[in-house]
Amino acid sequence: MSLPNGERDPWELRTGILNIPTRLIRWFSAIFTAAWLILTAVTSYNSANAQVGASWDSLIVGIVNAGAPNIGLALPTAYILTEVIDMVLGAWYRQRTRARAREEGLEEGRKEGRKEGREEGHQQGMLEQQERWLQWLERRRAAESNGAPFDEPPPDLNGEHPTQE
Repeated sequence: MSLPNGERDPWELRTGILNIPTRLIRWFSAIFTAAWLILTAVTSYNSANAQVGASWDSLIVGIVNAGAPNIGLALPTAYILTEVIDMVLGAWYRQRTRARAREEGLEEGRKEGRKEGREEGHQQGMLEQQERWLQWLERRRAAESNGAPFDEPPPDLNGEHPTQE
């Protein structure tokens, strides 16, 4: 899978003859080693029991000969278990990181929205306050030009007159 900028997704990189995901090389190595050791131990034990009374030389050769083919079983076992781990744990991990990224993105969007909303609200409030003052000044000038008394107090910062309740 390619990223928008053309690079390969590091999560999807694979390597080797078996095409193992690079992020799971350690898992594969550990599983392979454990599977091979277990299979070798079991077959070596069976081989040693089958050669009771044999010389040490033939016992060692029998154990090595019994354990050597286990690589052929350990390799596919490790590969299959690594792929299963990748499918199960990888899907869970990707789902969790996507959910976390989605939440972080939503929270970031909310913060930006609040900030933009505050700035927009501040501008709107400034315009409304200016409009209230201009209307008050217009009423005062109209009263002065008509010779009428004008005792209306100027608008307060919250838009109300101090005498209004």
